Amino acid sequence: MIIEGKHAEVGQGIFISDIQEGSSAEKAGLEIGEMILAVNKDTLVGANYDTAAGLLKRTEGLVTLVVSNPGKKVAAVNGTDTGNAIGKAALKASVPASRPTTPVPEPPPDPLTCPITPGLDVTIEIATDNKGLGVLFVGGKDTLIANGIVLLEVFPGGMADKDGRLKLGDQILDVMGTSLKDATHTAALQALRQTLPKMKMIIYRPEKVEYSTIEVEYVKKPGKGLGLSVIAKKSGGGVYIADMINGGVAEIDGRVMRGDLIVSVNGQNVENSSGEEVGAILKTVVGKVSLKLHRLKPTAR
Repeated sequence: MIIEGKHAEVGQGIFISDIQEGSSAEKAGLEIGEMILAVNKDTLVGANYDTAAGLLKRTEGLVTLVVSNPGKKVAAVNGTDTGNAIGKAALKASVPASRPTTPVPEPPPDPLTCPITPGLDVTIEIATDNKGLGVLFVGGKDTLIANGIVLLEVFPGGMADKDGRLKLGDQILDVMGTSLKDATHTAALQALRQTLPKMKMIIYRPEKVEYSTIEVEYVKKPGKGLGLSVIAKKSGGGVYIADMINGGVAEIDGRVMRGDLIVSVNGQNVENSSGEEVGAILKTVVGKVSLKLHRLKPTAR
């Protein structure tokens, strides 16, 4: 089966979404997620689903596919390596067309149920039943994560959690037709707080969640705080900065932000500590306070 999608370097095109066990495609070494650059001598770069489906349906005999895997280095299929194709290494696989029982490509997957494939821009819909999504995100062009909107947490029991597809590190590119690629934090908040029967979004999931490491040092005077409040993630897995007091030490310094995950305080690892434990450490420490933090890093282009 095939699906219409977008490659970060090549652009719009057609991708393999499913391979039948024991099929010619499986035997040729094709993989789910690979982009089909060409069928025989016909390019599919920039093609839509209908064009690709029609072309594949008309193929007869030996079919030559040129494909590109966006997620890993290329290895030869059936001993044939085309080298550098369409600005990137590609595979060339010869797959015998089944006649007269060539399968007709199925329609695009239902956005209400389709999986989120890493490395692709995927359109999904979540049935929200006029309730909030139940997610926490960081980013916006007016924040220290200026180049994207990234999910920090999916709250247990919320509509996104019940749907089961969104997770930490997913980047939200579009909500209900409104692009968030250049949105402020407030604009993204307004878009994601809509209460509708269904929420349609374009999601980019990186192959691996990436973080920037931030290290800061403050001087905390007796009886004074850093102006930070922290909270443990409801889904587990760390403590993050929930808020900063206006005019406080951290807010004036400007190097940390809401959503930064606290890794250590004065060299003491707190990744598995509770919010109360980290809060107590920050409250009682005096003098130099060194914080090591992780900040989600957008990777969608």
